Amino acid sequence: MARPKIVVVGGGFSGCAAAITAAKAGGDVLLIERTDMLTAAGLRAGRMNFNGKLVAAEEAKALGGGDVFEALESIILHRGNIVDELHGYIYNTAIVEPTVRRTVEKAGVKLQLCTRITDVEKEGSAIRAVVAHDKSRYAGDAFIDCSGTFGGVAVCTKWGKGCVMCATYRCMTFGDRVSIATKAGAPELMRHRPDGTPGVMGAAITIFKESLAPDLQKRLEQEGAVSIPLPKEIIDYSKQHSIGGIRSRRQMEFLNVVDIGLSAKCVGIGFLTLRDLRTVRGLEEAIIEDPWGGGLYNNINKVSMTPRDDSLLTRGFSNLFLGGEKAGPGTGIAEVLVVGALAGHNAVRQAMDMAPLILPRTTAIGDFIAFTGEMMDQPEGLKEGYSFAHTTYFDRMKALNTYSPDPQAAHERIKTHGLTGILAQPPV
Repeated sequence: MARPKIVVVGGGFSGCAAAITAAKAGGDVLLIERTDMLTAAGLRAGRMNFNGKLVAAEEAKALGGGDVFEALESIILHRGNIVDELHGYIYNTAIVEPTVRRTVEKAGVKLQLCTRITDVEKEGSAIRAVVAHDKSRYAGDAFIDCSGTFGGVAVCTKWGKGCVMCATYRCMTFGDRVSIATKAGAPELMRHRPDGTPGVMGAAITIFKESLAPDLQKRLEQEGAVSIPLPKEIIDYSKQHSIGGIRSRRQMEFLNVVDIGLSAKCVGIGFLTLRDLRTVRGLEEAIIEDPWGGGLYNNINKVSMTPRDDSLLTRGFSNLFLGGEKAGPGTGIAEVLVVGALAGHNAVRQAMDMAPLILPRTTAIGDFIAFTGEMMDQPEGLKEGYSFAHTTYFDRMKALNTYSPDPQAAHERIKTHGLTGILAQPPV
């Protein structure tokens, strides 16, 4: 029997995870990426495993879908936490892309970079092919849309006060992202800020480490993460909503700075004018590295989510799966990785006319996928983002008893359900 052809659109973390599990399941996998590098937002992310994200990572590894998690653990730069976070680590963003690329290639995935998918060919409820900007056609038996939810130049200009030419998405060079599911006729949902403005603002800005005061730079490189109290006059609690509501109110009172290798990342601040930034001790001469307009603005995201079922199959479609933030209001690296891993496996199952794998809600990953899917069906559900690490969903994990700082607890939970290694092998 010929191997099913699986086409993954979008080479961010979720697309990489989807491609790997699809290949492990026996698929002939092509991963198409708009830019010249993989990992997308992972190029400036850096932080992993804090709070409930640890559980997600360990469940994914127990399921056999932890390849990207393990790749990141191979390039740990620091172990360090900021306000309201525990047992986190920071990976080296300077080498994350080649590290993850090797992991993807090792799985036997074929890569097609610098290729922007702009259209689809559809027959009934099935996608037959995706079409690139240069009219190249890529056919498949099943497709996974991991194109993400960030806006592109037009959206950032319309709803975010202007394009900030961010180093992560690089739309000015490679063109705006195109939603494959939307092109195929699927509904497109988006988050809204309290004032009704569509989308939410990027949560972090990065600063050239060399522009920090020498004592702060030294401390940051030794400890990995530093939380500096903000002057009262520049604390802005409304940023909880503008950046998606996934940070605690207490975090808004600090400039939480993390050494991610390439630069110093200010976590969860959204934006801070250069004038205000330089009132913070140790940042008197700070220069913002990404996004270039980050002192006033940031990228706009959460403007393209698509309803789906708990197997990650797009509603109304027979062979279009969703990965990453495209699949709902879950936000964060661990979150998109686990969604992508399941989508990749189920794409192969669908192509082989097999029943999909739906993870039990007694697992953290299974509940997260089901819960965020439900939130897309409720008007109130799209008013915030959901993360294994903060606020609403982390509280839910604790209430459901799926959160534990002991990695073995996650592995035992997967073992109890008879699911150990299921994402690491062809379905039977």
